[in-house]
Amino acid sequence: MEGEHTIIGKIPRERLNQIASRKLSALGVPVRLGADRETLEGELAFTRVAHPFTGQPIGRVRFVVEGHDRLRFCDAPLSVLGSVDFYACERLPSLEQGVAAALAQRGALLQDLAMRMRALRLEAALDGERLAVRAVVKTATHAFEILGTLEGVRVSRVAPVGGKPFDVAADFPPLVLAEHPSATDLEIFLVGAVPRMSAAPAPAVRAAVPAASQLAVTPPPRNALTLASLQRAFGEDAIVAPNAMVELVQEFVWAGTRYRFVASREMGTQFRGRLIGPSGDVWSDRFELDGFPGTRRVVALALGVPEAAGAADLSPEGGDSGARGEVPGHLLPHGGEVWVMNVVVEEAGPDEVRYVGTDIDGKPYGAARVLKRADFEAVFTNERGGWRLLVQIEQLQEGNVIYRQLDPQRQPIGAPRKMSAAILVANFVPEAAAY
Repeated sequence: MEGEHTIIGKIPRERLNQIASRKLSALGVPVRLGADRETLEGELAFTRVAHPFTGQPIGRVRFVVEGHDRLRFCDAPLSVLGSVDFYACERLPSLEQGVAAALAQRGALLQDLAMRMRALRLEAALDGERLAVRAVVKTATHAFEILGTLEGVRVSRVAPVGGKPFDVAADFPPLVLAEHPSATDLEIFLVGAVPRMSAAPAPAVRAAVPAASQLAVTPPPRNALTLASLQRAFGEDAIVAPNAMVELVQEFVWAGTRYRFVASREMGTQFRGRLIGPSGDVWSDRFELDGFPGTRRVVALALGVPEAAGAADLSPEGGDSGARGEVPGHLLPHGGEVWVMNVVVEEAGPDEVRYVGTDIDGKPYGAARVLKRADFEAVFTNERGGWRLLVQIEQLQEGNVIYRQLDPQRQPIGAPRKMSAAILVANFVPEAAAY
């Protein structure tokens, strides 16, 4: 088997594409070269594949070809299946049958995993987009997002109370549920492991980063249509037709692995972005054009690229003083002031509310968050058609703010909390300036 891979690695990409294209054409599946003029891609139209959680039919799905005999689906939930062998299929229905069976088997195993998580009294829910089991464990100091897949149960994100949420370091080991006989045992373990979940902080003095570990932009193919060539031809004042489909592609290399960033226009200035790696989507989300911080910065954040390896332009405006906790004196709050964080509700269901914060211009900013509807309505105030969180500043203390949350009746909730002044200024505005 190792010898076979060695031989395949010596065959030119063009020849592998010819072999794959001939086989897919025999199956009745058209393919084309992608934006990089190297990767074969196409679409499959299914009639008997259904989502394992909802039962909804999955009609069309995009794919890219790997090697000469395998394809990888680009869209959730099929993207979690990884590489699928198409070369052994004599007819297209057999390929569809194999995909449907693999998806159904995965769904059944995840249903079983959800039952085991619920046995620990975790509020486990089936995540249809990521094809995983999702649970949130809340403690007095943190909220932990836990994702269960067939590859393991992992802590994916941590939200400290009064602090900034962060993604868990990739080297943090999976959870072994059998080692935690109760929800309380699991909570104690999670809180104690927080230092190991966060990525190592960047050193105070930036060290030189070897070129091999730099986040590198892959140059476009020689005949590619780039934005620069469009601007040269038509000028920067030319506009895109209101309903025209727009899809932008850029590739990066990090730690020897190639990643593709794709931004597809949905309507107006709203795009859906995806970062695709060898095993499928690394990141995906919708964003407004005005609030997009730049492709390189998004890719660096999604991959957890250290600041030095991502180059200086990974920090907004080329600086990072806010991240270091240094806030100009005229921006600091004062005791007794009420500060406001405005949010946009993306989805309000009977049990949960999905919302995202806004920047100073009222544009959605950052990752979306989910709260139980009762918890959301207990702390967020509905005013002038929008939602806002109120906090009252009690005092400043060595770069931190001591504050208390206010309920919709502007009464303090719970004990005083502490937050970095930099985080407060980045996410809140004085109430007097919020109108």
